[in-house]
Amino acid sequence: MKFFASIIFLSIIISCSTTPDPIKSNIDVDLGNVVVQQIFNLQNTRNSKAILPFLTVDNPSHRYVAAMALASVQDSSSIIDLAALLKDEYEEVRYAATYALGLIKNSAAANYLVEAFKIDSSRLVQAAILEAIGRCGTEEHLRHLCVVRPYPTKDSILSEGLALAIYQFALRGMVHVEGTKKIINDFMANPTMSSNGKFIATNYLSRAKGINLNRYENVLINNINEIKNPNTLMFLVTALAKTKTEKAFKTIEKTYYKYSDYRIKCNVLRSLKYFEYDTVKSLAFNALNDNNHHIQITAAEYMFYNGRDKDAPQYFSLANKTQNWQVSSLLLAASLRSTSYFKTQTKLYYSEQIITKYKTSTNSYEKGSLIKALANYSWNYKFIVNELFPRNNKTKTPDIIKSNCAEALVQLRSNPFFGKELGLSKNNISKELNAIFKRCIKQGCVATKAIVAEFYTNPVMNFKKVYKDLGFLKKAQSSLVLPRNIETHIVLEKAIAFLEDRPNNAIKKSTNFTEIDWPLINILKEKKTVIIRTNKGPITLELAPEVAPATVTQFIHLSKAKYYNGKSFHRVVPNFVVQGGCSRGDGWSGFDITVMSEFNYKLDYKDQGYVGMASAGKDTESNQFFITHSPTLHLAGNYTAFAKVRLGMEIVDSIQVGDIIKSIDFK
Repeated sequence: MKFFASIIFLSIIISCSTTPDPIKSNIDVDLGNVVVQQIFNLQNTRNSKAILPFLTVDNPSHRYVAAMALASVQDSSSIIDLAALLKDEYEEVRYAATYALGLIKNSAAANYLVEAFKIDSSRLVQAAILEAIGRCGTEEHLRHLCVVRPYPTKDSILSEGLALAIYQFALRGMVHVEGTKKIINDFMANPTMSSNGKFIATNYLSRAKGINLNRYENVLINNINEIKNPNTLMFLVTALAKTKTEKAFKTIEKTYYKYSDYRIKCNVLRSLKYFEYDTVKSLAFNALNDNNHHIQITAAEYMFYNGRDKDAPQYFSLANKTQNWQVSSLLLAASLRSTSYFKTQTKLYYSEQIITKYKTSTNSYEKGSLIKALANYSWNYKFIVNELFPRNNKTKTPDIIKSNCAEALVQLRSNPFFGKELGLSKNNISKELNAIFKRCIKQGCVATKAIVAEFYTNPVMNFKKVYKDLGFLKKAQSSLVLPRNIETHIVLEKAIAFLEDRPNNAIKKSTNFTEIDWPLINILKEKKTVIIRTNKGPITLELAPEVAPATVTQFIHLSKAKYYNGKSFHRVVPNFVVQGGCSRGDGWSGFDITVMSEFNYKLDYKDQGYVGMASAGKDTESNQFFITHSPTLHLAGNYTAFAKVRLGMEIVDSIQVGDIIKSIDFK
């Protein structure tokens, strides 16, 4: 009860307090300073023990940099030393220590944060403390935060910190009915709440799992009618859809036609899954005719996941009329998936048409998408296997096709109608596929190994009984080249641990990592602009070497070496990210040098156009990067951000799978 009492007491003090003291410092992260460079180098080598002494030096800038370094290292043994910094006289230093304690994600840090919250005079730091508690606190901390009385309007920064705390708990799988009630009453139903507070609240309402919003339909509708900011509105429509009412759908449908922002429309289309198909399908069908490819693809995805047998012929017909190969492939997949399992002749016909289109296509990405479409009928397994492992040894299967074939076989075997479609042949074909999966591990590329290994952790498949001897998995894991194949190594370890009924072993950390090129970084203090030249047009980035010097070093070195020239954007998720830089073209390539994760609250993914590093987990970044279409708060503290789009966001929005990076140039 100590935490509860202190928070209630503090809320009373804050309600009566005056304006917080002004900032008392001039923190300067001078990248030319040898001490700053030393601390960043220690961060890069994950030497937390050597960083700790810098927390007590006289120079506040060095204390600040040291605390931020520990936010990236995330060593629990540094909690006590960081906690001492919560009493530092400089606001930015306390803020950095708070941020670091949150990212360590150890509940031991939460108690120190609670005590610091009582005495800190800065609203900014107190708000940061609340969010940090959300990152590392327990369910008891969450329960107590949920009953804190509302902060005064003038203290909106504290309200925002509280909302971020509840949101961070939700990202960790911890939600409380009183927390949802607080978000609704104190944020969405409060006309004086700041726009940023409502933005954070809608992120919580849209992303939190297991929350019931049925009681709050009118509050959410009122907000949709009042809020104009697309960054908030796109999350709000998702939240409203969770109520699953007719009134909610009508409001969402009206919103779809009212706004031109494709991101809002995409979220509306994704929210259709909460309603009866026959009620909402006309909106999805209309969206297929939109000129924006993101909207078309999202509508086709809805058909794929939610389609009905009666409309399967219409999906098939539309697939043959559209000019966009992604939309066409998804609709063909929808037609095959939606057709009832007992309609053998229809499924055969659709499959034959897909195979014909596959054979005539010269686009590897389209072929891969069509292969996955075939996975929606179990008898197509032979064709998929033959494409993955051609009978003619001289035939070279492109990497993109290999990975898609593996994904298709996993999808096919997971089909709930697998047994019904195959009938008496089910057992024999199951054994045949088990042998193919094993072959993928033994003879496949890094992508097929990883895709199948991930499938082995599916408890429904009961692979523990199928594979008694796991030697083939262990041999495949030991043959991987690290750090280049670290992602596949991680997935194989997960599969082996699952099949052996034991905990995962720790990830092997790379000893071959990018060293910070300080002469280069110092040049970038004045020249931070780079241009990604694509076949769709230029995208201008502003790099952030003061936040992520190792990542910026890697990005520039690869760019100057022309590594990115000719690489494709292999992944585009509408209203989320475009991703590129993979040498295989399917997202499964790594590099011989990794980049250690660099986290910083100054690049927080609260807007569109953030540039981050793709990752298989902390300290596994390499060569692939992504650019966000919209705010992605859930990525902050988990994915290194190292740049921001300054010009050319419309080009980012125009990128489709297969578009090319021509070059990356420096002004």
